[in-house]
Amino acid sequence: MNDERHPMFEAYASQLIQAPVDVVWDRVGGFDSLPRWHPGILSSERVAHPGPGAGPLRRLTTRDGAVFLEARLEHDAHARSYVYTMLEGPLPVRDYQAKLRVTPVTATGQTFVEWSAKFTPKPGHADEAEALARRIRDELLAPGLTGLAHTFLPPSAKAPAPDRPWRR
Repeated sequence: MNDERHPMFEAYASQLIQAPVDVVWDRVGGFDSLPRWHPGILSSERVAHPGPGAGPLRRLTTRDGAVFLEARLEHDAHARSYVYTMLEGPLPVRDYQAKLRVTPVTATGQTFVEWSAKFTPKPGHADEAEALARRIRDELLAPGLTGLAHTFLPPSAKAPAPDRPWRR
């Protein structure tokens, strides 16, 4: 139902990752993998399906306590991408569909990751749709990709503990 009264908006983020594409896809390709690499996601749990329809369901809980129920619509291991929809969540959106895609940068051996979301604002929220798209990009997509990139950085050298006399 995308017409002039119900325009679609998009949030988009991308990141260059310092790791080979198959290693990156192995980390992000699982529908329940977000808590391993997204700093804002505390947990992801599978939810039993009430009946036929979309693919697997996940319930995400963010560090600030927000809960999202999402259904995977497509998973393409060959193309290294998946698409999902938000069924429930705190955002004033409908028809929310997001795609995560991982592609090789063949010249350097790095990986390019794209994460985008399209949505229609709920009635009464059309005037804040552009701000909502920026919020989704800046608070969900971009921090997630930055978090993913950081999981591939070498561990920093730990500073030696200062010498302290033993106290009883």
